[in-house]
Amino acid sequence: MNTILAKLPSILAFLVGAMSIVAGGMVIRGWQPGYNVLSWLPVYNFAVGLLTLIPAYLLWVNNRYALAASIVIFALHASILALLLALFRGQVAAQSIGAMSFRVIMWMIIFALLRFRR
Repeated sequence: MNTILAKLPSILAFLVGAMSIVAGGMVIRGWQPGYNVLSWLPVYNFAVGLLTLIPAYLLWVNNRYALAASIVIFALHASILALLLALFRGQVAAQSIGAMSFRVIMWMIIFALLRFRR
């Protein structure tokens, strides 16, 4: 049980990153989701999805830089969410805000699990 708890933050980070890669990649390749998509947001989702694999791996191997890398990814998502809410509220779809909110919440859960693990 302790091993599962130790690896859960890494697994969650990997899943969040993979979902971002898939969602961003599909839109970049031409898929139309049926709602307004900001042109730069799928690129952000894809790129940061790839970057998310770094803290996911670092968390898996319990590297000393895992927390710092996780904070960077969380800060990116939180900043973009704030930007979407403040500057693009009328232009961005509710689904995009929901997806970014989901990422921020998942990283908060990851941090809570890391805190609990300690």
